[in-house]
Amino acid sequence: MSSKLQKSLVDYGADVIGTDAFVALWRDEGGALCEQLPPQYRRALDDILMRIESSRLFSGDSCSFSRESLLEALETWLEKAGMRLAAK
Repeated sequence: MSSKLQKSLVDYGADVIGTDAFVALWRDEGGALCEQLPPQYRRALDDILMRIESSRLFSGDSCSFSRESLLEALETWLEKAGMRLAAK
């Protein structure tokens, strides 16, 4: 599994990297993983990343999702993707 993606979760949560760099990394690295996974993985990843991009419009958490919950969703996505790839 991508150590870059795992590290980016920590870095983004600690404000070490900005939203644009974080999303770009996930679109690149996560997109490469999606090529090896069923289509629903790409849809799920795109949905989470779109919410993160949208969160820039808010100074804090929006009423529908929080930064922490989005990071948790990406962590779960990465874990499930890893399990799926390991099962191949």
